[in-house]
Amino acid sequence: MNIFSYISLIAFLLCFFLGNFIYHKNSKSQLNLMIALLCILVGFLAFAEFQYRQTTDFQTAYIWLKISGLWPIVPAILLHISLIFTGKTDILKNKFTYLLIYIPAIIISFYAVDSNLMLMGILKEYWGWTYVFPENSLLFDIMSVWTIFCVFLAGSLCLIYYLKNKNIKKLQAKYLLIGLYFPLLITMATDLILPTMSIRIPETTMAMSTVGIGFISYGVWKYRFPALTAAVAADEIVSTMSNFLIMLDHDKNIVTINDATIELLGYDKKDIIGKSVKYLFSDNSLENAGKLFDSNSNSIINFETRLKSKHGEIIPVLLSKSVIKNDDGNTMGIVCIGSNIVEIKHAEDKIKASLEEKDILLRELHHRVKNNLQIILSLINLQSNGIKNQEDLEIFRESQSRVKSLAIIHEKLYQSADFANINFEEYIESLVNYLLSYYSADSIEVIIDVKKDIILNMDTAVPCGLIINELVTNAIKHAFNGNKSGQIYITLQSDNGCFTLIVSDNGKGIPPEVDLDNPQKLGLQLVKSLTDQLEGKIEYNGSKNTKYKIQFRELIYKDRM
Repeated sequence: MNIFSYISLIAFLLCFFLGNFIYHKNSKSQLNLMIALLCILVGFLAFAEFQYRQTTDFQTAYIWLKISGLWPIVPAILLHISLIFTGKTDILKNKFTYLLIYIPAIIISFYAVDSNLMLMGILKEYWGWTYVFPENSLLFDIMSVWTIFCVFLAGSLCLIYYLKNKNIKKLQAKYLLIGLYFPLLITMATDLILPTMSIRIPETTMAMSTVGIGFISYGVWKYRFPALTAAVAADEIVSTMSNFLIMLDHDKNIVTINDATIELLGYDKKDIIGKSVKYLFSDNSLENAGKLFDSNSNSIINFETRLKSKHGEIIPVLLSKSVIKNDDGNTMGIVCIGSNIVEIKHAEDKIKASLEEKDILLRELHHRVKNNLQIILSLINLQSNGIKNQEDLEIFRESQSRVKSLAIIHEKLYQSADFANINFEEYIESLVNYLLSYYSADSIEVIIDVKKDIILNMDTAVPCGLIINELVTNAIKHAFNGNKSGQIYITLQSDNGCFTLIVSDNGKGIPPEVDLDNPQKLGLQLVKSLTDQLEGKIEYNGSKNTKYKIQFRELIYKDRM
């Protein structure tokens, strides 16, 4: 037995071993199945090569050389593998694709095995028996063209895939490209081109194909390809995810980082692998981050912190920390996943600046409205100085108190942190103090019972304030027979969003000639109109003393755009 037959035997054994290895890596994968079939076919052809090289019998060698005519199926399988690997699923869904791939290979193989169109005869060389080219080389030329076409089409698909992808996909494509197609280029030279130049050397097809399959097996071992397992999928997700990822061991030292972390912080992996995670945090965030990482809580902890890049840049991030434990409950490590929130922080700063500007504008607006109302009050006061008729003068004074009630609202809004809502207890106290002073009614006691937490928006506060102004003014002027002594009660309570305002006094009551359902006086007309504006209802009792009860709900703040 010559040494070249041993090479074929070793190729046969390796192919069957590698085919079994690849298949069991992921038996459900179509790609694994096709590569395993390729290994089996190449292994079988290597066994045929072993048989015709080691035999001394002409007839036996001739039969095994005939069987080697099944070779055209190999490039067809290679093309099929490349279509699967590069994700051409739409093409593979079409059954016509399989006819185009395998029918020419089957026809060529059939004629190669069943006729003398491929093998005219055999001869004995120093490496064993080999084939003699037929005089009519048409079928041989067709097989050569078919092989070249399939190999280069498959190789082109893998090359394009290699150039378009990165990380593990790029490495997978590289080993597939080298493992399946580079050996074929060599065999084309030794088994096709040189024989046409009358230069005969031992055929290398099966040996080189085995070497190629060895490259694929190395890729399986190193990159877990082509087995699509959960671990491979996890690696792919980690490498391509947009969030940065930092994995720590049980001592809080960095085990690995993904590409997003490298891009964010500017470090090389070798710069930070093995270092404490605290190495990545800014000085201001170090203490807080250290406490969180020292915690062994099983729950996922989300927190905002700041990382420090290689160049000293402080980067705000939102970080999620999760502890990994084994089946015994012992901590194995920590996974940290986060995102860069620099843009969010910039947006927050812009919003804060915009809100501050809005607050300044609103404060200035309420201040100017209050000042303008004060000007109106002054003008009314100046105008009233020239009025001799007491009734006309009283009309001016009532108008002044109404304007003042509005001015107090804007003054409270101007002084508050919230420019849309008013603490109504404070407002009522300010309004009552003004009215008592304005009408010189120091002997009248006003008792206010308002919950401190009652806050009304401006749409509700304005009509409610005017109502209180009218009713208190009316009580001061008419309830106590001109002696200006007595008590006025103001109550405002809230129950499930419903407000009840009660204004009462212990005066003489409402004269019988006053029709409250159809009031003639402007003040009471305003009270009824403003109650309607609040979408409320009013009840009154004036037979002895006077009591007004108004129920309403806070108006929804209207859009002023």
